[in-house]
Amino acid sequence: MTSKLSFREFEKRIDDEGLVWEKKQQPEKAIEAYDLLMREVEAMRTETVEETREKDAVVSYLMLRKAGILMESERIGEAEKLMRGSVELAERSGNATVKGRAKLGLGVYYGSTGKIEEAERLLNEALEMFSGKSDYDSQQGAGWCLLNIGGLQLKKTNLKEAEGKLTKAIEVLEKIENWVGVASAYEMKAKANKAKNDHASAKENLAKAITFYEKEGMKEKADQIRNELKTL
Repeated sequence: MTSKLSFREFEKRIDDEGLVWEKKQQPEKAIEAYDLLMREVEAMRTETVEETREKDAVVSYLMLRKAGILMESERIGEAEKLMRGSVELAERSGNATVKGRAKLGLGVYYGSTGKIEEAERLLNEALEMFSGKSDYDSQQGAGWCLLNIGGLQLKKTNLKEAEGKLTKAIEVLEKIENWVGVASAYEMKAKANKAKNDHASAKENLAKAITFYEKEGMKEKADQIRNELKTL
């Protein structure tokens, strides 16, 4: 019998009602949408183990999305609490995709706060969970793991390894038309180029980043990169 509370259905709502605001760079509206959905899900009563796991998966994803916004807004303490809660619920849910996403999210958090070794461990664990699978979610997860591992290598000034991971991320994410990820990878590749004083390649990669951000409708982000391009 199909569960009344479907993760797939709520995932679409989370993307349609919340993620859409993130892409428009309106974080407060995204948080408002996630909070409304959270209240709706938490009010739902579960009657079976399957429904409880579905609920845990939905709440985990909502916590992860909100935590990402809080992290970007430098509300670090709140973000970490949500990230840890997301991982805990993901483990309880038994949903491999949700578990991979939660580890990816916490890995990104650790990377942003200087815990590089812990970040690498989590990102590689998440990558292992996503690798070898052909479905969209797994391909997207693998691509974003590679993207963030590349970012960590960039921080460690392992520029050759960083470029290799970012190039692989672009290959994976282009296949599934995840243009935000592709744009982010080109933006990071430009940073690696600049670190090597290769300004010609940096300009080329920033121009590609602009193209893909605009393809996703992220005009403000594209304009931000366009201003950066003018300084090279």
